[in-house]
Amino acid sequence: MKLKHLILSLLSITLIIFTITFEFHTPTIKDAPISSNINSTISTSEQAIIDSEAALKQQIAALASVLQKAEQLRLGYYYPEAISLLENNLALSPTAIQLEIATVRTAQNALVKYTGPIQHIFFHSLIVYPELAFDGSQKATGYNMWMTTVTEFQRMLPALKERGYVLYDLAALVKTSGSSLVLQDIFLPPDKMPLIISQDDVNYYDYMAENGFASRLVLNSQGQVATLVQKPDKSYETTLTGDIVPILDSYVAENPAFSFRGAKGTLALTGYAGAFGYTITDLQGANLANDRLTVQKISAQLRATGWNIANHSYTHNQSHRTGKLTLQSMEYDLERWQELIMPYIGKTNIYISPFGVSYQKNDPRFRTIIQYGYQIFCSVERTPRLHLQGDNLIMTRFNLDGYTFSHSPSYIKEHFFDVEQIRDVKRPPLN
Repeated sequence: MKLKHLILSLLSITLIIFTITFEFHTPTIKDAPISSNINSTISTSEQAIIDSEAALKQQIAALASVLQKAEQLRLGYYYPEAISLLENNLALSPTAIQLEIATVRTAQNALVKYTGPIQHIFFHSLIVYPELAFDGSQKATGYNMWMTTVTEFQRMLPALKERGYVLYDLAALVKTSGSSLVLQDIFLPPDKMPLIISQDDVNYYDYMAENGFASRLVLNSQGQVATLVQKPDKSYETTLTGDIVPILDSYVAENPAFSFRGAKGTLALTGYAGAFGYTITDLQGANLANDRLTVQKISAQLRATGWNIANHSYTHNQSHRTGKLTLQSMEYDLERWQELIMPYIGKTNIYISPFGVSYQKNDPRFRTIIQYGYQIFCSVERTPRLHLQGDNLIMTRFNLDGYTFSHSPSYIKEHFFDVEQIRDVKRPPLN
């Protein structure tokens, strides 16, 4: 048993002794003279025992609460915050508090500089109802290739945690120094590796709602970011299991050691479709104002709970993929996103390239992206690559979905998990 728990136990035993002492020495009603008032049978010394017992109960409860909060902070790598909390409550039990401070410092001092590759995995909207997504239609083939089911994502998280991964903040990889960027050192326990997660097209296109996907992000009655999901019977429900954000939020709350200082992931928005399921680019009047306000509230809550928001282009049209996008079109795309999306989701320095395309570092289109303030550029490539080139950082991402489950199971097993233990039985074979 840990010493701090032993101290709590001793305090509890002391409380029991107080209680027994009080019961043994306090006259019962039948012992008291008939003519006396019952309250008058409690002497001054006995009242002191009662008061001491109440005070001890409060002390035990307060100490237990502080130790529990400090432990959660420590597990989440919030070492300075944990130490500050403990030092501010030293009077509750100097021995127990000092012991926990030593535990926190030991964990902090055990961190080592991470020098290995940094994996960045990404997803699209999760499939909530596979029976609706995999219905044999033409769209079902695309869903089977590029989407992941809720069941699969939920199975991945403990597998990734067991592998030693810890969620890390993409934006924290670099800091600005003059006109250049500087890579920041990463310190983790020796058996841990940083993991970055992102999600593309967090727009919830209208046509997907009927195919078993969430319809939008919402704030529930507790202020949490949740999902509005259309069920097979066409009714709607607000749930914490409809997409990556609420699922990962819940998992980190239960497993704080899976996230370095609360980091979650990065959400990439395609501008023309609005944000988070709200078409803030097409509406007018009160509806537009209400939806923009809702997007602002959701964005604020996301950022406050460890999420980044990224530009995934405004148009996401095929010219990005084919390489035929002109410089003028790139400027138009960036300007539209900055004018119609950024005011409601906040500033970002992350650009997640549509279709995962990459550019030569001196390509005028790429330089235009950087000049618009996007210092972190993410493309798609199986090999994890992090390349600092002056005023920008290039990072590759790897998709975990039906396509890679089918075409790269060995690679996934080597770096992440066994696909066969993750794959949803409702996912059809990919031809």
